[in-house]
Amino acid sequence: MVMTLNKRDQKLLKILDLDARQSNIQIAKKLKISKNVVNYNIKRLEDEKLIKSYNTIVNASKLGYFFFRVYVDFYERDINIDNELIDYLVQLPEAGLVARVVGDWDVIIGFYVRKAEDFQKVWNKVLEKFRKHIKHYNVALVTEQISFRRAYLTEEKKDISEKNWIIDEAEKVKVDDLDLEILGMMAKNARTPIKDIALKTKMSSMAIIYRIKQLISKGVIVGTRVSIEFSKLGYNHYRVNMELDDLKVVNKLISFCQVHPNILKVDKAISEFDFEFDMEVKNFEQFQEIIDQMKVLFPGTIRDYNYFRVLKYHKGRYLPSN
Repeated sequence: MVMTLNKRDQKLLKILDLDARQSNIQIAKKLKISKNVVNYNIKRLEDEKLIKSYNTIVNASKLGYFFFRVYVDFYERDINIDNELIDYLVQLPEAGLVARVVGDWDVIIGFYVRKAEDFQKVWNKVLEKFRKHIKHYNVALVTEQISFRRAYLTEEKKDISEKNWIIDEAEKVKVDDLDLEILGMMAKNARTPIKDIALKTKMSSMAIIYRIKQLISKGVIVGTRVSIEFSKLGYNHYRVNMELDDLKVVNKLISFCQVHPNILKVDKAISEFDFEFDMEVKNFEQFQEIIDQMKVLFPGTIRDYNYFRVLKYHKGRYLPSN
């Protein structure tokens, strides 16, 4: 059953989408309601499974990681093989992204590794178990991810000056085991209370607050956002991979995506595709409208494109889990 959000829920999700670590007191002030009402509404949306989790966006390259993405296509879709592969991938510490999709591909995976050789090793392990089922696969090295807020939640317009979350290749910064422990806890739940992190790490709350501020200032923590189950709102999530005839328009395409209420993310990658982006739309007609709009605005630019629809994200974090 498709959920309908009231205005307060829309504004609440917008606030959590921009900064999931805001306290309920801060949220209450912005919504001009009591803290207890905020507590109730957040728990209700969690219980209704609309809110899935709270993500900490980490620039893993600052920790010395590369992000390799793999699209997988099976010979024949077999739900048992799908489940076996997905269960295997979810348990892999290097796998940060695992999703079941439908379209030109069947599964997408993202791996965090320190060296290309490490990716080769972990991918070979996957192939040893599943190669006979895999028709072909596509590997890309993602060099930059630009994420935008879900403006469609509130039907508000976005503009070019809005806050974005950018993960790009950057120099490694110095962190210690305590920093990594804090990041690990926040990667699981961005709204983990300071006192819980302090208790687990046996540090003072002030020390944890200082550490988090340092991780933000170093660019390791890029932001925190709510993760929602888009299908509960009647939306479908699509990934589009485009081949372009003119690479000079890439920045203009990014600007288009930045202000479109339904476009959530742009990836830059060393891959066979020139432009990659994600959108959440009500139906395929709306998907096609956006593609057609891009063709009109950028004539003679889009040579070809393919796409797939995400059925379910089984794992989604911005760090390896080891």
